Amino acid sequence: MNAALLAQGQLEIVSENDGSMEYRTMARNWPGVVEAELEDGAYFFTKQEAELVTRVPGQYEFSDGYVVPASALHVRNAWLMSATGSKIEVDWVQDSTHVYLNSPDGCWIEYAICSEPDLWSANFVRGVQKRMEAIISRAIKEEFGEASQLDQEAEMYFQRARTNSSKARSAKQLYNKGPIASARNRRG
Repeated sequence: MNAALLAQGQLEIVSENDGSMEYRTMARNWPGVVEAELEDGAYFFTKQEAELVTRVPGQYEFSDGYVVPASALHVRNAWLMSATGSKIEVDWVQDSTHVYLNSPDGCWIEYAICSEPDLWSANFVRGVQKRMEAIISRAIKEEFGEASQLDQEAEMYFQRARTNSSKARSAKQLYNKGPIASARNRRG
């Protein structure tokens, strides 16, 4: 927040909740800016996996439901594990606190969290700063043209961060090899 304020020629926040218009504006917009981009971007630094075992009655035409960790912004994927340790894709749906699917023995999920700012990538940080500068420019300085330009710059930084994050993930196989293909590719 302070980087955005200083870049826009405003006084920095020296104590949390100092009552200033700048602080109120920044604090009110911070969750929407950061959490929305974390959801959209699927960044590697927000990725967590967990096994869900706390069962609740199913909903939405599914027989089982499981409690999602409180730190989850949203669930990106859900699956079951076979006896051999491979992932089994399943149909599932999520509401604000639960994942619903057909599996009485639990499931695994990948979910997005709002990680601490010291774990964010440099481009993500610059994107947040530029988006906050746009808010300052629009709400405090009433410079709408400058705010539009800053929003475009923020989107450019977020796109760079998304691209770099996607490069950090391994490619997913399009198909699982069957026994014949596996036998052909064995070594030794």
